[in-house]
Amino acid sequence: MDPKQQEKQTRREFIRRAALAGAATGAVAATVKTASAEPFAKTFFTGAVLGANEKIRTGHIGLGGMGTADLKFTILNGSFAPIMLCDLRTPHVEQRVMKMFGSRLEGAKIVKDFREVIDNPDIDAVVIATPDHWHCLPVLYAADAGKAIYCEKPLCTTLAEAHAMLKKVKEKGVVFQGGTMQRSGKHFQQAVEMVKSGAIGKVARIETFSLDNTPITGIGPGDTDASKYIEKGLDWEFHQGWVEHKPFNTNRWVYNFRWYLDYSGGKITDWGAHLMDIAMMAMGDTLQPKSVTAMGGKYLMQDSRTTPDTLEVLYRFDDFILSFTNRVWNPLTFDGNQPDHGIVFYGERGIIRVSRMGLDVYASPQNQSETAKTEPAHIDPEVPDAEQALNKPHWQNFADSIRGLAQPASSIDVLFNTTRICHIGTCAYVAGAHFASGAPFDGTSLPDEAPTHGGCTLEWNAETQRFTGGDAEAVKRANNFGYRPYLNGWSLEAPYHA
Repeated sequence: MDPKQQEKQTRREFIRRAALAGAATGAVAATVKTASAEPFAKTFFTGAVLGANEKIRTGHIGLGGMGTADLKFTILNGSFAPIMLCDLRTPHVEQRVMKMFGSRLEGAKIVKDFREVIDNPDIDAVVIATPDHWHCLPVLYAADAGKAIYCEKPLCTTLAEAHAMLKKVKEKGVVFQGGTMQRSGKHFQQAVEMVKSGAIGKVARIETFSLDNTPITGIGPGDTDASKYIEKGLDWEFHQGWVEHKPFNTNRWVYNFRWYLDYSGGKITDWGAHLMDIAMMAMGDTLQPKSVTAMGGKYLMQDSRTTPDTLEVLYRFDDFILSFTNRVWNPLTFDGNQPDHGIVFYGERGIIRVSRMGLDVYASPQNQSETAKTEPAHIDPEVPDAEQALNKPHWQNFADSIRGLAQPASSIDVLFNTTRICHIGTCAYVAGAHFASGAPFDGTSLPDEAPTHGGCTLEWNAETQRFTGGDAEAVKRANNFGYRPYLNGWSLEAPYHA
């Protein structure tokens, strides 16, 4: 083994062992009320003193809005030391990110290629907050290098990627934490426990919804003049990566990439990943749907997005139904309220509605008894800043998992299944896509236009991990889209790039 590689592994193992020793020592000290020295040791290679409070050195890949927020949470946690920052837009990192955090990033190195972060033996953990279609490859590289991984949701862009990532992370045995941080929120955990305990009786229906208040003009047509963005760090070919390369458009670049089917699934993989994650946390993290029905289209938005502005997806499980609803252009419910997002569990004795704004329980007038009774309740999040209330414990859980003191709240298995459910919905939508131009479409090569409408009903085979049933051509398109090939020299097999 390369000495640097051996040093890296030795250091990570020591962090874990030192933390365990520190926890044990603290427990003994508390019992006998005597002081104890902090555990320490010297690594064979560096001679550095390492204690139970040794910082976990992080490399951050992707520093857009979510990536910068994740960087903030690592710094606030206190267990991490960011030492490397990676983004194609180095001017953005130099002029905004570095200034934002000042001395707390002193000495951090800035690079453009994520492989430099992973190749650095000083990095203990990587934080991946790239566009969705760039989640998979950094995870594969990082797992091969033995790094702990924090990866934003959704896990990936295709079902093929999801299976490759699950296999690699489990094979290498690295710590993996997904960015579905609602799992670490106390009131979300309370809602899940209520469902599991039967507080509202058997649940047969779950709704998830994300409602937006976007002007009809949306993100507009985008700017196609690439020359304006060179000085901002534009590397258009690398940004597109393994997908079919399309002409430059700002809408396909920073943030708005998620509204293009090439790179993401729109709201169902954006917010749907958070919402359906809590539904599956309550009902069973390994459950897969038997069938899916999707319908929707780009009916109103006057911009260049290719994802739907109106979408309904219905999943049939063995003994319950789950749905996802999104309207981009109108956030109001029938009663004039504007709830924005939420998860609603319908049980035989009541309803549980939970979101980042709080938790409500409503009792049904039916099916109540002295021995099985639902009590109305309202629970507010403990901290007014919902993002902080969710992320603070989630990042602490990640640090504890690296130190061997906990299991990840959003493990690779968990995020894999949540993302799979999201993609099953997207594939069903795409499988029934119709284009105004009449462009031929087999599910692999996407036209550079939005479907006028899409959707169909398909069966899902849990054993083969493929679609079946329904219209034969729709089944073919759904499977092609879910398992579309890597292009431009990139591959899901090592060494990943030709």
